[in-house]
Amino acid sequence: MSGRHIPALDGLRGFAALIVMLSHFPDVGLPPWVNHRLGDYGVMLFFVLSGFLMGHLYLGQKPDVAALLRYGAARAGRILPLYLAVSLLSFFLFSYADPAFIYRIDGQQLLRLLSFTSAQPIFWSIGPEFQFYFLFPLVWMAFHSSRPNRPVAFLALTTAICLSYAISSWTPGFSVFAKLHIFIAGIGTALLMKAAPPRPPLAMLVLGSALAFLAAILLSPAWAEPFLFPSTRGDPKHIGYYGDLAKVLLCACVIHSATIDHRLNDWLWGNGAMRRLGAWSFSLYLLHMPAFYLAGYLPMPPAPRAVASLLLAVGIAALSHRFVEGPANHCLRRLLARLFDRQPKVILLPDLSRAEVRR
Repeated sequence: MSGRHIPALDGLRGFAALIVMLSHFPDVGLPPWVNHRLGDYGVMLFFVLSGFLMGHLYLGQKPDVAALLRYGAARAGRILPLYLAVSLLSFFLFSYADPAFIYRIDGQQLLRLLSFTSAQPIFWSIGPEFQFYFLFPLVWMAFHSSRPNRPVAFLALTTAICLSYAISSWTPGFSVFAKLHIFIAGIGTALLMKAAPPRPPLAMLVLGSALAFLAAILLSPAWAEPFLFPSTRGDPKHIGYYGDLAKVLLCACVIHSATIDHRLNDWLWGNGAMRRLGAWSFSLYLLHMPAFYLAGYLPMPPAPRAVASLLLAVGIAALSHRFVEGPANHCLRRLLARLFDRQPKVILLPDLSRAEVRR
């Protein structure tokens, strides 16, 4: 049985996309509004939220063949249409139209994109997410293994997770094994919410801690910078961020806090504007850099061009979601579900682009 929808998580997804966008201003010659490394926290929030949604949406259901096939259809529909469209379009633009295009995708890079092993900026984070979709059914089946086999299943699962974390600093950044502990933190957050939902005063402590952490990474006070924003010089995979369990747990605290039924969450994350950004977040994530690139041709000073860049990115993402991502997602999911189920009617699993919590 799937869980209830939590509107605040829609808005939190939009917030994660927004801070990734803001962190990329210096990459296109715009004045910095936030710390340049803030984008790493945005990606971590995406990863933790993805794990949370998996745990919340699916662990309560029995992983029979029909459920697993519907799961596969839903995950493919979520990622593939827009990702493939942007990858192919970027390849043709860079190779045949504009050699200065922001996404420098040649034939070799296109092959890596299609195999989800690209280290290209922006695109690299889709690899771990998509690869995680193939690993999650193992977690799902472990939770539904027979009672005599469950201890062995959980021991094997725990051992695999610990080994994955132990080798994470040596594995490529685009590999799920470099980021598996982050997704698992999300699943753990979903289990914690179900088993022990926070009640006052603990709920207020969780909510206050999460907001204090978000304020700290946004304002970047000098005294906190050594911990919050360590240098990535000599750290190309940003292990000081993605490999730091304290930072991962703080991001999990943010996700957990958004599940608390409180008017502050409704006001901050559950409002219409933030939820709309959440709905557009995947388009926003993949397309904001091309939008910034286009805005670079506007004849205006950097400060107003930064505002114009944001507005253009949001506008392009809205159009993409309305006319490309949404329809293609729906069509592919229905097509795959029909092929898998071979039934005239198909019950589709919820679309994770709308942070539905059951998650």
